[in-house]
Amino acid sequence: MPNPEPAPALAWLGFLLGAVAFGHAWFLLGWQRAVAFFGLAVTLAWLAASLSLATALASPLRFTAALGPRLGQVPLAALFGWSGMLYNSHVIANLIGEGRAAGGRRRGPWTACLALLTALILTGWDLTLDPTLAGPAGAWVWLQGGGYFGTPFANYLNWVETAFMIAIAIRLMEPALPPAREPAARGVLAALPLLAYAAAGLGCAGLGQPAATRVLPPFAMGIPVLAAFGRLLKAEAAP
Repeated sequence: MPNPEPAPALAWLGFLLGAVAFGHAWFLLGWQRAVAFFGLAVTLAWLAASLSLATALASPLRFTAALGPRLGQVPLAALFGWSGMLYNSHVIANLIGEGRAAGGRRRGPWTACLALLTALILTGWDLTLDPTLAGPAGAWVWLQGGGYFGTPFANYLNWVETAFMIAIAIRLMEPALPPAREPAARGVLAALPLLAYAAAGLGCAGLGQPAATRVLPPFAMGIPVLAAFGRLLKAEAAP
């Protein structure tokens, strides 16, 4: 049953992340691809989180009321925020690997490489996010603590594994869907997910807790941003 308590500002931020990313996907990819992307991402993320919570595969945790309503044990804000950032990471991986936001030029082993890159880009966000949300923000509690600012190292392996499986499922699904609405999108349209990810990185660098985690976003998140921005500039300069 959903948590009856109203969602505070932290929960609305998660919903906003998901809504902005979904709106961009709708405009860039078309409604069918956008619905397929987020439908698959939210469903698989919910299944993975529910399984993890039920079996403590990563490490036992307990969500608080800070993230608002839940589907089962999983806060909806976490699902939508995570899926929104997965989409941003997906676009960044496309820009780095193929020079365009929609991607889709090459298949085969390249699909797995891009899916892994997506998973690593997304997990770079959590290096600062998790200690902050599990600490002063109080969004969840690690019941047994962990060696990385109170977060278990297994959590990050779980992020990479889950994001990789969902990202590769999405990429394998793409050929069966209608072509992207703007397959060669450039300029501001292509850069919006990049800017959203960069803004999240700046937030982590400025507000991360403990303060020691603030040195991580310029590297874990800044390097993918710079690589994607460089490929985007190169595409803009091409005739």
